[in-house]
Amino acid sequence: MAYKVVKQLMPAPTSSVDRNGNSFDDPWWVERTQLWVSKLSGSSDELWQYSGSDALADATTKMNALTGSDGSGRLYKVVEV
Repeated sequence: MAYKVVKQLMPAPTSSVDRNGNSFDDPWWVERTQLWVSKLSGSSDELWQYSGSDALADATTKMNALTGSDGSGRLYKVVEV
């Protein structure tokens, strides 16, 4: 089996300012769910995908290293590909 490390997509703040400088909050019906991505389109993000007999262990090690070095509070997890 193959595994990859994905990261939490950090959503925009719940209150924002539009291009005209007007401030607004999300409507009451908006639900902000956790979204996970491997790489954002057009970014230079690295992909972390592992296969072979140690794939899960290697992916878990990488996930732990990324979690420990990311000061933004972003979460990482391992998913099966």
